[in-house]
Amino acid sequence: MNVIEKAKLIKELHQLLDGLEQRSLSFYEIARSKARIKEIFTLCDEPIFRKQILKFKSQTEPKKAALDFAAQTLFQLSFRGVFQQEHVLEKALYQYPESGWAILYHPQQGWQIWLIPAANCNALISEWGNLEDTYHWMLQQQQRYHCLKTDHELKQIQSLVAQQITNALTETETETETETETETETNLTAPDDELQTLTSNQESSSNKLSIAEVDASKPDHTAIHKSTQQGKAVTQQQPVGAVLIAASPLPQTDTQNTAAQRPAIKNVPETLKLNQYVAHLHSLYSEDPSLPQLYRLDIPHLPELDQHIDLLLYAADIANWQHHPVYLAEQINQQGHFIKYLALLGAESQTPAMRLTELFNTPYPHSVTAIKQIYWSDLADHFTDIESLFETYTHRATDIWHAEHYIPFIPAQLIQTQKIIQFKEKAADIHTPLLLLKERQKIRLIHGQKRLTLSPTESAYPYFLLERHHGISWQMIQMIIAQFKSPVDCQELYKEIQKHISD
Repeated sequence: MNVIEKAKLIKELHQLLDGLEQRSLSFYEIARSKARIKEIFTLCDEPIFRKQILKFKSQTEPKKAALDFAAQTLFQLSFRGVFQQEHVLEKALYQYPESGWAILYHPQQGWQIWLIPAANCNALISEWGNLEDTYHWMLQQQQRYHCLKTDHELKQIQSLVAQQITNALTETETETETETETETETNLTAPDDELQTLTSNQESSSNKLSIAEVDASKPDHTAIHKSTQQGKAVTQQQPVGAVLIAASPLPQTDTQNTAAQRPAIKNVPETLKLNQYVAHLHSLYSEDPSLPQLYRLDIPHLPELDQHIDLLLYAADIANWQHHPVYLAEQINQQGHFIKYLALLGAESQTPAMRLTELFNTPYPHSVTAIKQIYWSDLADHFTDIESLFETYTHRATDIWHAEHYIPFIPAQLIQTQKIIQFKEKAADIHTPLLLLKERQKIRLIHGQKRLTLSPTESAYPYFLLERHHGISWQMIQMIIAQFKSPVDCQELYKEIQKHISD
């Protein structure tokens, strides 16, 4: 196959993959495209099409694609795995505090790489992106911190350690044999009543020597465990393009004081009935009785639930949890991106609910930007679907707290992203909201093309919403836009439309 033929196939591959990514094909067209992609792969040498193969596998077999990708890197031995849940990834990554990296996958956002930059330090986290881009970010951090050893270097270290252990054992055996011979010679002239004492002391000394020398060459697993816990409380300067896990210890609060004084709760059930589902309880702080009895709820039959909501239960009054309010919160990362909702069940009132959500977020690079209150009877049928949950959170829950300059978030799949009125927008940053108009059960974009382009993989965006039944028309919006100098700012346009309605 000549170069021109290969170039044509690569071009065809790009077209096929772009069609699959846009998700506008019929089932028949999708199947035909995938079959053609596999056919092209069999025609050509894999190294030539490695990038296209990775892109295809990332769509069809994401976990296998990530594992294969990691196996081809120089750092496979320090790789901790591919995960879809942050808390599971953190447990695997912090099990070995010296160094390591792991991959986090989200069906909509793509891939993140988590990297420990130095011994006993917190992980650095890349932006969401494709595998190659996130790995390039990791190589930049590796160049900066020199934190990971290549597989070749690790194998050399392992060989050296094994040799040292062998040498230590050999030396110990030699010394023991020499001392035994000396002891035998001494015993030939020693009185009978001294024989047992000399032998006992010599055996004790020999045993201590052997244990000390062998242990000196072994890793200290106790020290590793302790440094892992301490590593979560270390804060470093954040490198450009990364999110640092700020896991500093939580200051003493009334919640902790109350938790320390309350009687221990016994016989907490392993499962909890949530509407027609059965949730499994996983204690978050079972190792520390001074912290509140907070449980993560996991529903095995709804594995995708973790993508849009964290379910928590405070077990202080577990028998009456349905009679207490449910506290719904929006969680964001340190860059201001929406992560997912949080639902706290079982809290008796607003004050402990706010402290418990703060406590839950402390080990993660997350924060809560708003909290609302609702009752379980109003939420029970709506928490499993992101669109239904958004509607319930927006229209049925009651505000109890929000951060300064708070703007709510809307799930990306609810937005009709095609812009109807064309005009030049002001440059956007991560805090720039979308301006939307709701009409006939559809939510259309007025202002926000640049915001969507800035970060197209976010699961939700900050937004302002106008509604057609409030007397707003596209003609009115176009007339107001015409009064602005180009480029148009989103918040200024929203204020002007609001003013026009009120007048």
